[in-house]
Amino acid sequence: MDLKELTKKVLMVSDQYEKNCKIKRDEDWYILKLHEEIGELTQNYLSYTLRGRNRNLTKEELKNNISHELADVLGQILLFANYHDIDIEKSMEEKWFSYLK
Repeated sequence: MDLKELTKKVLMVSDQYEKNCKIKRDEDWYILKLHEEIGELTQNYLSYTLRGRNRNLTKEELKNNISHELADVLGQILLFANYHDIDIEKSMEEKWFSYLK
């Protein structure tokens, strides 16, 4: 799946989330939700690396939680970029991949 298709699917899920949870996704929501998801990723990473409570989960379950939280972070990044009309692929080319030239 390419980034455009991934973004399209993330937008569909986010539309459902807005409707089901009766929230308003405004400019602040996108950045605040991204911070929330980064916090959850950090919390799960701390548990996985034995620097936070393990919540009686196995190492494999803790790693799976990290994987899911990372997906949430990526989803929120794609939503933020889409809302602000940012071409993330172009930004990656300009910022990251320029070092490969």
